[in-house]
Amino acid sequence: MNLFRVLIVSLLTASCSAVVCIDSYIEREPVPVKDEWVFTVTFLDKGSQKYTLKCEKYYDSMCAARGNSWRVREVGKSTSNRRSYFDIEGTELKLELPTCSEIIKSKEKLSMSDISIVWNIDGIEQTEYGSKWLGKRYRYVSTDDGMHSFKRGGYKEAPLEIVKFAFSLDLNDAPIN
Repeated sequence: MNLFRVLIVSLLTASCSAVVCIDSYIEREPVPVKDEWVFTVTFLDKGSQKYTLKCEKYYDSMCAARGNSWRVREVGKSTSNRRSYFDIEGTELKLELPTCSEIIKSKEKLSMSDISIVWNIDGIEQTEYGSKWLGKRYRYVSTDDGMHSFKRGGYKEAPLEIVKFAFSLDLNDAPIN
């Protein structure tokens, strides 16, 4: 019945998007990506943690002008831009891993500039205009003797904040520098 309503509304509005709207109601099973990526992070004096990233192709459809397409996401995530994290023990910070599409595009040649640190990842505030993320993202700056520096701010009225951590990060047993 819903499909019939969408078809009628689309035809009445004389829009060329009728096919896109109908297409968005057709279910498609995700297709697994054959490769797996194993991230290993080792913090100074704190053992190592491993995270296996498995990806899948899924049909991203919606009744919108941008159209529908196949995209890549991590298995278990709802969209292609959802990420995974390593907890940084003793802090509220998390090491943010790249998305599946970023890893596939880079052909496994990631660098530290593809990594970031986040604080308060789940902090969301509802406003009259929608939701607002209350967290902070720190971007990679440099590495000196195994100590990685990440920064946030430093422009206009945002104060410069720098966090430093000593850790090593490997992807499939190859170091990320």
